[in-house]
Amino acid sequence: MKLNKTLLIIAIVFLIINLFLFKNSETLNGGRAMIYIIIFPLFWVATLITVGILAFKNRKEWFSKEMKISTIAFLILCTPLSIWGFSALTRPEMQLMETSYNPRNGITIKTETWNYNSGQTAVTKFWKIDTENWTSTTENYFKKDSVWVYLDKKGDTLRIEKYKNDQLVERTEYKK
Repeated sequence: MKLNKTLLIIAIVFLIINLFLFKNSETLNGGRAMIYIIIFPLFWVATLITVGILAFKNRKEWFSKEMKISTIAFLILCTPLSIWGFSALTRPEMQLMETSYNPRNGITIKTETWNYNSGQTAVTKFWKIDTENWTSTTENYFKKDSVWVYLDKKGDTLRIEKYKNDQLVERTEYKK
């Protein structure tokens, strides 16, 4: 098997530029990141056209017996499918969807809601701190102090954990 060096270089550059664009889009606030709805597809189309023209011009060499496997593999890497596949494999099962702080009666309750990728709630977690001025403290001052109910993707209870003063008091597991 012979390596298609030209296509390898194009695939590496394609993936590096996509990574750079993705990382840059994460740093933008609000609607400014919306520009990437246009930039990503334009870049992908430009790459696909360039690679398509090169593949057509060099089809006898690139699709010969020696280079066919590396050509097909690198062509796939030059498409958004490779990025989609990688992101699907590395996506966490749950994501933090919401964090809120509720100061009242001399304490502050911090709430985190974690959801599965489907949108179904996985768990809602609660912490408390003995001050209403929570903005001047760090996260490690908050103590677990409530009942956390973990749900499966269907909404059925997986386990219940009870916390008091940052200590796990009781844990109940439910069979699937």
